[in-house]
Amino acid sequence: MKDKPLVSIVTPSYNQGKFIEDTLLSVKNQDYSNIEHIVVDGGSTDNTLKILKKYEGTYNLRWISEADKGQSNAVNKGFKIVKGDIVGWINSDDGYFDISTISSVVKYFDKHPGVNVIYGNAAEIDENNLISGIINARKFNYNYLRKTCFLIQPAVFFRRSVIENFKLNEKLEFAMDYDFWLRISKKNKFKYMNRILAVDRNQQNRKTIAGSDDMLKESISLSKEYHRLNWHDKISRVALYGVRLLFMSIEIQRLRYKYNFSFSMSVNGIPSIMYQKFKRDIQNKKQKLYMWR
Repeated sequence: MKDKPLVSIVTPSYNQGKFIEDTLLSVKNQDYSNIEHIVVDGGSTDNTLKILKKYEGTYNLRWISEADKGQSNAVNKGFKIVKGDIVGWINSDDGYFDISTISSVVKYFDKHPGVNVIYGNAAEIDENNLISGIINARKFNYNYLRKTCFLIQPAVFFRRSVIENFKLNEKLEFAMDYDFWLRISKKNKFKYMNRILAVDRNQQNRKTIAGSDDMLKESISLSKEYHRLNWHDKISRVALYGVRLLFMSIEIQRLRYKYNFSFSMSVNGIPSIMYQKFKRDIQNKKQKLYMWR
């Protein structure tokens, strides 16, 4: 334990009893031993607290349940009490992709001592934990980040020094993560880890789905604040989206026929050779889907 840095995982929670057990298990079952998991609940009225009590004492879980001022406020509460050298933020309906996520992130930080933020890819899942696609991030580029958010929040980890100097903007309800990345990227070095680190769940009551119009407004407002699109940007964005959609459809169809694997056609992201490696690893039993239980 002395040789392993403490990793703190912060989970904001409110009435996600249907999914939070998977979130807890995705942390509890990591093959990395030195983890603290802090759940900041906003006073849930469903079965969330029952599930939290169920896992008390089974691993290094701490939780509080009290009224808060929203998700950003809950995350900031967690940031204030973390003790770890490395910090992750995962919502109560998401999870880590497999049991080696945290250990791989710690090794990557150790390999890149000058980097303060590490991020990777995510699998998109539905309410039944079925994969609908892979969301690929990309090599970090601040100018591109100013145009659009390409980081996937549950697949981002940072050193504690980051949150000692920055907190989430509690005035934002939807795009607080995008705003956070934009602000911390001015003072911290980011590094892309080409690995699936987390699962991002699309479910009916997800805030960014139920409030998609408001989320879009916040994101556009932030993008305009940091970068005003010119005519070249607008044309390039439309053209690039069309090309990505075409190759995405071709790649998914090819993989479905080759492997008889149920990737949905509604994937958010760009399929790549990673799919092939992902499937080979599953076939070779090097990678199991959702090694939570």
